Amino acid sequence: MEIPIKISQFAKMPKLLPLNKIIRSNAFTAKQLGTVGMISKDDETIAAGNVGTMVDYLTRTILLTDDHAFDVANIQLKKDFDQGLVSPDDLVKVVDEEERLKKIAKATSEIDDLPDEVFKMARDVCAWEEAYRSGMYVKPETYPDKVTISHIREMLKRVEHFFEEYGWPTRDAFIASTKNNCLAGEGDYLLKDTLVDLKVSNARSMQIYWVRQLLVYYTLGFYNHFNDEKINSLMIFNARTDTVYFVKIADIDESVFEFVNNAAEKQSKKNEQVLKLLGIKLK
Repeated sequence: MEIPIKISQFAKMPKLLPLNKIIRSNAFTAKQLGTVGMISKDDETIAAGNVGTMVDYLTRTILLTDDHAFDVANIQLKKDFDQGLVSPDDLVKVVDEEERLKKIAKATSEIDDLPDEVFKMARDVCAWEEAYRSGMYVKPETYPDKVTISHIREMLKRVEHFFEEYGWPTRDAFIASTKNNCLAGEGDYLLKDTLVDLKVSNARSMQIYWVRQLLVYYTLGFYNHFNDEKINSLMIFNARTDTVYFVKIADIDESVFEFVNNAAEKQSKKNEQVLKLLGIKLK
């Protein structure tokens, strides 16, 4: 049985966050940014989840030139290296690709000017971020072809346009956590007063799982004062459909956040008990 120590896991448990206790998808206002609409995943050569990870990482690396973009991937890379699962040559290869990506990001001003090799290198590095999330590294067997690269380029342009419309991030990562840290997660972006979660999904409407994610990230990140910023809105940006979904905090009854907070703290205490029985310590 999977222990829901991550917010992404907890948000997938509808019995713990039932619809009658939270807001529904239709509470969010939808806005279409561009006129093209859906970028289909059908002709892409890598899995949709891999494309999503790459869009997120390239957003941080290329658009935001974030020096910490590869921190999560490197945690898993170092862990596997220390356990003898990664050769010195493979370690050097990934670190070298990260450094090359950083240099290209600083030297390139337009997304269309990115060389195709950027997307191959990003695929290699992102495999380690996915390993951190799943607990197991899977060496990439396929890489983005011309069509897939064109799709990722277009989605990066959409993310760039989104930031230009709604404001550039003041933070491109934030921690949300319960009191004992046995249920936690890292959110995507903070704008001036808006919490944003980036999606790369074929879904054409706001999904209830996204609603639960946003509510938990906000509640454990800001409602409980884990972070100091004042958040006025919750927002999803789906780069595949170029659609924004948003709701104002003021339009959500405080009882929703109280319920989410209590449910998360209760689950976190259960997690702590199970982890102790298993002899597992969270860092």
